[in-house]
Amino acid sequence: MKLSSKKWQKLFAAALAVTLAPVSALAAEDKDKDDPNGRRQAMDQWYNESYGVKQTGKKRKDGVWTPAFRKFMNDAARIERERYASQLPGTATTITAVTDPNATVAATGSTWVNIGPTKSDYIENGSYKLAKTDAGRVRNIIPVPGTTTLYAAFSGGGVWKSTNGGTTWAPITETLGSLSVGSLEMDPNNSNTLYLGLGDPFDGTGIGLVKSTDGGATWMAPVYLGSATSITDIQVVPGNSNIVLATTNAGLFRSLDAGATWSQVSLSTGFAETPSAWSIAHAGGAKFVATLEAEPSATSGNTQGQVWVTADNGATWTRATGVTSTGGLERMTVATAPSSPTTVYVLASNPSGQLADIYKSTNGGTSFTALGAPAKRYSNGNTEARNVSALFNSQGWYDQLIIVHPTNPNLVYFGGALHLAKTTDGGNTYSQVSNWLGQFSLPYVHADFHAAAFDSSGKLYVGNDGGIFTTADGGATFSDALNVGIASHLIYDIGSSGGDRNAVIAGLQDNGTRVRVGSTGVYNQELGGDGFDCEIHATNAKLMLGTLYYSRIYKSTDGGLNWASASTGITESNNSSSAPFVTVLAKWDGDPTGNTVYTYSNTKVYKSTNFATSWSALGVTGLPSGIFIRGVAAAKSNGSVVGIVASGGRVFLSNNGGTSWTQAGALPNNGLSTSSIAFDPTNPNTLYVTSVAPDATKAHTWKSTDFGATFTAIENGLPAGVPVNQISVDPGSNTTLYAATHLGVYRSTDAGASWTRFGTGMPLVNVTDIEILPDSSLVRAGTFGRSVWELTP
Repeated sequence: MKLSSKKWQKLFAAALAVTLAPVSALAAEDKDKDDPNGRRQAMDQWYNESYGVKQTGKKRKDGVWTPAFRKFMNDAARIERERYASQLPGTATTITAVTDPNATVAATGSTWVNIGPTKSDYIENGSYKLAKTDAGRVRNIIPVPGTTTLYAAFSGGGVWKSTNGGTTWAPITETLGSLSVGSLEMDPNNSNTLYLGLGDPFDGTGIGLVKSTDGGATWMAPVYLGSATSITDIQVVPGNSNIVLATTNAGLFRSLDAGATWSQVSLSTGFAETPSAWSIAHAGGAKFVATLEAEPSATSGNTQGQVWVTADNGATWTRATGVTSTGGLERMTVATAPSSPTTVYVLASNPSGQLADIYKSTNGGTSFTALGAPAKRYSNGNTEARNVSALFNSQGWYDQLIIVHPTNPNLVYFGGALHLAKTTDGGNTYSQVSNWLGQFSLPYVHADFHAAAFDSSGKLYVGNDGGIFTTADGGATFSDALNVGIASHLIYDIGSSGGDRNAVIAGLQDNGTRVRVGSTGVYNQELGGDGFDCEIHATNAKLMLGTLYYSRIYKSTDGGLNWASASTGITESNNSSSAPFVTVLAKWDGDPTGNTVYTYSNTKVYKSTNFATSWSALGVTGLPSGIFIRGVAAAKSNGSVVGIVASGGRVFLSNNGGTSWTQAGALPNNGLSTSSIAFDPTNPNTLYVTSVAPDATKAHTWKSTDFGATFTAIENGLPAGVPVNQISVDPGSNTTLYAATHLGVYRSTDAGASWTRFGTGMPLVNVTDIEILPDSSLVRAGTFGRSVWELTP
C-alpha cells in the first residue's frame, strides 16, 4: 500500500521509523501521529478490495459504501431493532456512562457491560507523558443556551447528552443502526428539536437524516437527501423552523417542511459535476453563506472550492466574489460573527492540503478579501509551526475548525492538524493557542480539529480526534474533564489473557494503544498514533504486544509500561508498499507456552515462537503473485495446519506449517473482502470464514468440514447481508460460535446451523473484535465507536 503522495510519505517518515529503544525513552522526534490519508485508503481496500487504486483524502464521492448499501444497512438495523427489542437499549433503558471510571467495572450475567475506556490517568506518546483523558473523534458540540444541557456527536459513537454540564453523560442514539455521525444541529427556535446527519464524511458508513423533537429521547425514521451519503452541516432558519438548509457531499439541500422533505438547490458552479458542500452559516436576516467544492472528484490539481451566499433563506444563491487563489482552492469552512452577522470568515485549504488563506467579508458574504494569512508569522511561533501556513499540516481536507467569539467579531479561533490558533484583531495578527503534545509552553489539546461552540457564558468548546476540550480564559488553559465518562473510542482490536481476567489492551484510532488499569474504566495510552491489533500473553499478562502502521510491532514485558520494537525478521516492516496499513496479530491457542503468534505482510505470513521477540517468514509456495493477505489463523489441535484469507475472496490452507499452501474451494456467493478465518479447536478439518463485502446480495459467513474442499454459507439467524468482521469459536465448546457484525454480536450454539443476538444491552454498533477467555467464562467485544464491552455467558 502506498501513501497518497511522496510528500506525505516523507512527512511521516520520521514519525513512522522503527526504533529499537524503549518507547518511554524515545526522543521527541519519535512521537507518532495518526495518518488520515493512509487510513482512508486502507478502509477502501478493506471493504472494496481497491488494491492498486490510489484513494486520496479529497476523493470523497460515496466513501467506502455505496448509497444503496448504506440504505440497506438502515433497513437491516430496523429489522434487528424490531426482532430484538427486548435485548437492545431503549428510551427507558439507556445505558448511562460510568460516573466513576476508577470504580470496579465487571460483567454480570447475560448483560453487556461497557468497561471503557472512559478515563485515563495519562497519555504517553514518545517521550511525552500527560495527565489527560481523551474520548473518540467529535463531529459536533451543542451547548443549549441558558441551561446545563450539552450534546456531543461522535464520528462512530453516536450522540451523547449531558444535563449537568458534562458531569455525567448518556448515549441517546443506541439503536439507530449507524452510530456514525456527520453533523448535529439544534433548532434555534426550539431547543428540543435536533437534526442528525448520519455518516461521518471521512470513514463513516451511515446515511440519511433523522430528527428528534424531544431532546433526543426518540428519533424519527431516516429521510434521504438525494444521493448524499454524508450530511456535513445543517442550519435551521432563525424565526422560521420550517426552513432547514443542509450541506452534503451531493450538493446543497433545502427543506420547507421542517425536514420532512428536501430538494436540491440548483447552483451554476461552472462545472458539470454535482458539488460537495461542506459548511453553512447564518449571516443575519435571511442571509446564509455556504462553502463547497465544485469539482470534488478531481484527484489532482484543484477541486474548485467556492463560496455561495443567499439573501432569501436559501431559495436562490449567488457566488461570492474575492475567494480566489492562484494555487487553487479545495475544502473550506465558514463562520459568522454572532454580534455582527455581516462579518464572515472562511478558512480554506489548497490542493496540497495546506492553508490556502483565510478570507473575510464585512457585507454578509457577498464579497471577501484575502487576509494573506499563510505568510504571516505566529506571535508565539515555534519549531513545529512558525507561520500560519503550518495550520493544516497537509490535512486541510480532513480537519478544519473556525469559530467567531459571540461578542467580539475580531476574535476568531482556527483549528487544523496539530494546534489551535486565533486572531484577536480580525485577521491582522495570529497566535497559537494549543499544541497536540503540550509543547512550547502551550496547553495540551488533542490533534485534528473538527468542531467548536461557545456557550452562554463565553466558554469555548472544541472537538477533535481526542474528544472535547474547553477553555474559559481565551485558551490560556484547557480542560479535558468533559471526556471523562464518555465511551466513544474507535477501537480496531482488543486483547485479553487467561493470566489476568481484568487485563485488557486496546488499539484505537488516533488514540494510540491503551492498557486497562485493574478492573476499572481507566485505560492509559502507552503508544501514540493509531493503535491496531494487540495481544496479551495467554498465561503471563505482563507480556503484551501493540502495533502501529505497516507491520510495526512493539512488545512490553512489564504490563504495558515500557515498550520495545518487536519487528525483527519482518523485512516489510514500516514499508507502506509491502505491508498492510492495519497491522494484524493472531495468537496460536495450541501452544501451551503461549509464545506462538502470527502476523503477515501483504504477501507472506510470519511466525514467532518467542512472543514477537523475533519473526520468521513462512513459505510462499502455492501463493499467487499479487496476493494481499487479509487474515491468518492456526488450528489449535494441530499447529501444522495454518489458514489465510486473501484478496479475491480466496482461502489458502497449509498442512505443513506454512511451508506450502493450497487454494481451498470457492466460497459460494461471495462478494470478496474476506475478513477472518478460524478453526474448530478440536478438529482442524472444520474451519470458518467471514467477509465484510458491502453487498447485501452476498453471503458473509461460511463453514467447511472437509478442510476447505467445500464451503457452505451458515447465516440462518444472522442479519442477512450485513458485514461480519470476525468469527470466533468458544475454546471450551466447539459448537459455540461468536460473530462480530456491524450491528452487534451474534452467537450460535449448534456449530453455525442457527444464530441469535447474543446478550442484552449492547447497541446496534460495529463490533470489530471478540475475545473469549480460555475458560470460556468471559466474552469481550471491541467496537468502532462505543469502546469495550464484556459479559459472562
